[in-house]
Amino acid sequence: MSNWQSIYDDKLVSLQDAAQQINSHDKIWAGIILSVPVLFLKTLEQRYTELENCQLYTGILTTPYDFLKPEYRPHIEHHSVFMGALERKAQKTGNITHTNFHLSNTGRLFDRIAFNVIAVEVTPPNAEGYMSLGACGGLGYKEAIKHADKVIAVVNNQQPFIGDQDNLIHVDEATWITEGHHPIAGPKAEAPGALETAIAKHVVPFVQDNSTIQIGIGSISNAVGMALKDKKGLGIHTEMFTESMMELCKAGAVTNQHKNYKPNKIVTAFTAGSQALIDFVNNNPDIEMSNVTTVVNPVEIAKNDNFVSINTCVLTDLTGQVASEGVGFTQISGTGGQVDFIRGATLSKGGISILVLASTHQGKNGVESTIRTALPLGTAVTTLRNDVMIIATEHGAADLRGLNVPERVEALIAIAHPDFRNELRKDAIDVGLLS
Repeated sequence: MSNWQSIYDDKLVSLQDAAQQINSHDKIWAGIILSVPVLFLKTLEQRYTELENCQLYTGILTTPYDFLKPEYRPHIEHHSVFMGALERKAQKTGNITHTNFHLSNTGRLFDRIAFNVIAVEVTPPNAEGYMSLGACGGLGYKEAIKHADKVIAVVNNQQPFIGDQDNLIHVDEATWITEGHHPIAGPKAEAPGALETAIAKHVVPFVQDNSTIQIGIGSISNAVGMALKDKKGLGIHTEMFTESMMELCKAGAVTNQHKNYKPNKIVTAFTAGSQALIDFVNNNPDIEMSNVTTVVNPVEIAKNDNFVSINTCVLTDLTGQVASEGVGFTQISGTGGQVDFIRGATLSKGGISILVLASTHQGKNGVESTIRTALPLGTAVTTLRNDVMIIATEHGAADLRGLNVPERVEALIAIAHPDFRNELRKDAIDVGLLS
């Protein structure tokens, strides 16, 4: 038996014993999406009445938990760094608060919080005793470990092994090791619908061959990715490696050969998706999964010439102020890396950024325009209008670069749904945006 194997065996405990290592007043980083140690947290929540004032931080939970119930708050107070569907359901009455921040500031945020406990999923060790942090290891581990005195590694044999230095933990680094195997793959992304395809059609002309791209999360983003299959020589530098990006690699549209920075590498901080995607990234030498603080740093992004950032948003006003994370006082998702990538694209030689959205959505009072004279009361501005370059809907693309305010208003009205254009123009005149 090699030395690391004996260390592994010495540190190996049951899930119940691992959960017993959490004490009152601990601050726990438990990862995001696929890094969240599902079986460990389900074990931990069973002993919640034994704990007081624990702080638990996660993001985009993929499994329901009892700790989201309000009665858990005095014992295990839950904080989300990025909301998903489960968190949205609990935000008004459940045990959840939300922390807004740019992903490039992860290091600073984590320094302020100063987690003393890390509990994240890892792969089984390789021949040298290194465990990979798996699909979402770039999200926070390297920042959280600076302050942690307890590292609980939860081994899950379904996690992909992605072996970059930023995505590895040696058995020596773990305080305790436990095992919690469960499937992590989600369903395969649905084929884009007519609406998403129409939006993507207006984005494709802005993406030139040999560009380096970043594509955000969601069905519209997925459609844009699929629409780029006929491009040539693309490279990838992104926060999340998505299903559509995998398809671009398989189609030969992505080669990474023309990247002037980190050529022949797909640079990312995390991934999540179908089993096909998990299999694609597993032991893939073309994937460089790095610390998110570095990956989404605008200066780092800008090292890529001809960089194209493509992200979704929820609403925009007529001057180009963009809301991407919530409406009114309701949080929908998180700030994420959108602004980081938009500013990185601005700094990139030949760079460009594109924001996409459907022109309408189903509101409380029926169909509503997503292009508004003004954003609703309480709506957070994610991307400042001075940072916005291009906004696209299914009705066209508004290139706002170099436009004055009245020109921006007209450009955005032109891509609004036809049913709302007259009303928008009238409102713009009434408030003095147009004469």
